[in-house]
Amino acid sequence: MFCSPICECFEYYRKLDENMEKLDRVLQELENKKKDIEATLSRSEREQGKKPSNEVSDWLQNVQRINTKAESFKQEVEKGNCFSRACLGKDVEKKIEEVKEYIQKGCAFTSYVSDAPSTSGMTLSITSNLVGERTGKIVEEIWEDLMGDKVSKIGVWGMGGIGKTTIMSHINNKLQQKPNKFNDVIWVTVSQPLDLIKLQTEIATALKERLPENEDKVRRAGRLLGMLKAKEKFVLILDDTWEAFPLEEVGIPQPNEENGCKLVITTRSHMVCRSMKCKQVVVDLLSKQEAFNLFIDGVGNSILQVPALNKEIINEVVEECACLPLAIVTVAASMRGEEEIHEWRNALNELRGLVRSRNGVNAEVLGRLEFSYHRLKDEKLQQCFLYCALYPEDFAIPKDELIGHWIAEGFIEEVKDVQAKYDRGHTILNRLVNCCLLESAKDGGCVKMHDLIRDMALRITSESPIFMVKAGLRLLKFPGEQEWEENLERVSLMRNNIEEIPSNMSPHCDILSTLLLQRNENLQRILECFFVHMHGLKVLNLTYTNIEVLPNSVSDLTNLRSLLLGWCENLERVPSLAKLLALQYLDLEGTWIEEVPEGMEMLEHLSHLYLYSPPLKKFPTGLLPRLCNLYKLKLFFGNKALRETVEEAASLSDRLDSFEGHFSTLKDFNIYVKSTDGRGSKNYYLRLSASVMGQRLITDLEVDKSVRVIDCKICEREEHIVLPEDVQFLQMIEVDDVASLNDVLRREQGLVNIGKFSHDLKVLRFDSCDNLKNLFSLRLLPALQNLEVLEVSRCISIEEIVAVEDEETEKELATNTIIKTVTLPRLKKLCFSKLPEFKSFCSDHAVLVCNSLQEIHVGDCPKLKRLSLSLPLLDNGQPSPPAVLEVIEIKKELWESLEWDQANAKDVLNPYCKFVGF
Repeated sequence: MFCSPICECFEYYRKLDENMEKLDRVLQELENKKKDIEATLSRSEREQGKKPSNEVSDWLQNVQRINTKAESFKQEVEKGNCFSRACLGKDVEKKIEEVKEYIQKGCAFTSYVSDAPSTSGMTLSITSNLVGERTGKIVEEIWEDLMGDKVSKIGVWGMGGIGKTTIMSHINNKLQQKPNKFNDVIWVTVSQPLDLIKLQTEIATALKERLPENEDKVRRAGRLLGMLKAKEKFVLILDDTWEAFPLEEVGIPQPNEENGCKLVITTRSHMVCRSMKCKQVVVDLLSKQEAFNLFIDGVGNSILQVPALNKEIINEVVEECACLPLAIVTVAASMRGEEEIHEWRNALNELRGLVRSRNGVNAEVLGRLEFSYHRLKDEKLQQCFLYCALYPEDFAIPKDELIGHWIAEGFIEEVKDVQAKYDRGHTILNRLVNCCLLESAKDGGCVKMHDLIRDMALRITSESPIFMVKAGLRLLKFPGEQEWEENLERVSLMRNNIEEIPSNMSPHCDILSTLLLQRNENLQRILECFFVHMHGLKVLNLTYTNIEVLPNSVSDLTNLRSLLLGWCENLERVPSLAKLLALQYLDLEGTWIEEVPEGMEMLEHLSHLYLYSPPLKKFPTGLLPRLCNLYKLKLFFGNKALRETVEEAASLSDRLDSFEGHFSTLKDFNIYVKSTDGRGSKNYYLRLSASVMGQRLITDLEVDKSVRVIDCKICEREEHIVLPEDVQFLQMIEVDDVASLNDVLRREQGLVNIGKFSHDLKVLRFDSCDNLKNLFSLRLLPALQNLEVLEVSRCISIEEIVAVEDEETEKELATNTIIKTVTLPRLKKLCFSKLPEFKSFCSDHAVLVCNSLQEIHVGDCPKLKRLSLSLPLLDNGQPSPPAVLEVIEIKKELWESLEWDQANAKDVLNPYCKFVGF
């Protein structure tokens, strides 16, 4: 009876060496796939600002975990005896199958990036209303052509700032309300310079598809053609098109009456429309009355009631705007709140002077826009505005990054507290947006410049202050030394393809204060002489470059306030920082340095320190307390972290705005949490993981206080995990010793108890926890009353979410005629994915009440029988859906098979179903 297991063990022992070779082969294949995906992600982020999808991020993290475990296998095989080799042989076979599974997953991705930035079928944010009778007729004309069959290509043209994008944004949003006419509405901003490869990528991304990065333009065009033809009928809107191009070179099928597809371009040139054989729709200037109405709308109707002002002076100001909508809007915004006749006369003279001093139509337009810049009056405010022009055209500028540069430049010095500086920065941004010099973008987290406004800013910075701006132009060569004038104040060469700086270049730019070189990913080396004559430098941004060593000459940049080297993944050494006493921002996140830079103890003004570097051997004790002005802190604690260093980091929690920390051991994680008395910084993200992952420390989290536990144990040598009592986001990934959330929040845990915990937890996610049997018991329900998101995926053993935890409760439920309810009053989103044993949310004796539910997503749960939902009742006793329910995403066959506790519940919910094929 023992023969079979013995033979099996012998077989594992005999094949171990062979299987280790096989493991090496599949690991190499997996690594190659990982590199391909990371290269694609890098390009997507560089060119489009797009982030990895959650699924791809999880895949990359899991690949890193697999690699880490494989290394430990190899070490154990080398030192193992016969018995351990037999045991390892079984584990290696399992690991080979797991690697193969992840290779298949990597090949199966249809897209690597989040679909969030995509504008396919998306309603666009509109900052301006349609103005004028003629504009209304243009909208009607374009709409009729789109709805009809005779016109397939439309070219909307007119001078910059006249309202072309606004018109098409309104039409785009109107098309979203007619889903049956077209299968897809695709919006892409083309901008200049024209890059057909980038345009192909943008269109594919808008279709939620992906094109291979390593293929040539012709092959990519063929793939894109297939994607678009699969949509059958679509509208493609190409905004801000500067040059004509053959559609077939990109892979866009010729729109015609037969296929029902439509192409709309917006451009400043009628020649572009003619070359692309589009029906021309010209957008003219406003009439005088329309211009006056738009101006009054911007400046405020109350201005007409001010006794000191007459309509004549207002009309004269409006006339100087030349009926151009962008000029009218910006000038009106700058005059809002002005009621003194002297102010209006002075403004009129300034406006006339700026227009008369320019030659040519475009120059006159810029002169009118420049008026709004001069009306800012405050020099610091003007400097803040001009700084935005350092970013590429049509670029969404992150607000906090921009404000950080402003602070380092010294534009915000009237307040001393760091939070007050950021508050002041946001106030400045709001003023620039209200003055129509900037636009809000990406849900308010970024700002953008209209391309004409940017042109105006660049014209100003060609005279005083002097900027050199060559951002996002795909430059291969570094600007020649003759371009580095002595009076240069700011230089932006970000987001190019520069590979090297000439070895003998040492520009004499003593007043240069900002140098932006980020996202030149092929830049490997900067020689010593380059920074020698840049002693005025305050901001140096080299993030996402490929440099290996920072030159020693940086040590002498004594005015430097911001040194940004984040994600320079080959950077191994940073010279002494002892002389950089003014330094406020030091970003070494994602670098490969092994030692803390010399002289860091001298940086008492440091407010932002990002030292997330996995190879960092140790962090000196006594250093953190010296940095008395820290505001944001990111640290990596390796296996050899000192207890004193962890405790020092914890001691800062009450005065930090945010802390992000990676802990490699459960012991260090618990030391940190206990040392903070269970409550962390205002914002914190703590990650416990034995694996070193090549991903950003933080991702887009919905809340401010977050904990992630990845691929490690929550209990070691009788030491159990301790969570902060105010945690809002909790995620467990591949935690094998957790069977329930009850294991995480144990009764005997002194620091966390249900009463304290109940006010905070909002997001709960479990992923790939193989021994998870249920999520929580009824006893834990009071701790979950503020839960908003509940997601469980790839947990192969879980059968139900809510479990009865003891026999007495089970008996009580079995004999009780009153149905037990599980109430989660704030739950908005439920997601269950790839749960092979999952049968119901609650046991047969309980139902789930969550009237705030907005989304339900169920995929690959073959044994699911009951969702256990209890729907609210109408006055007639019939069930009704939760008032805010938006969608139920589920496979149709599974939906049809579900059992319901309430009659008619299925019929009531059926209209909200979106049937999917997974």
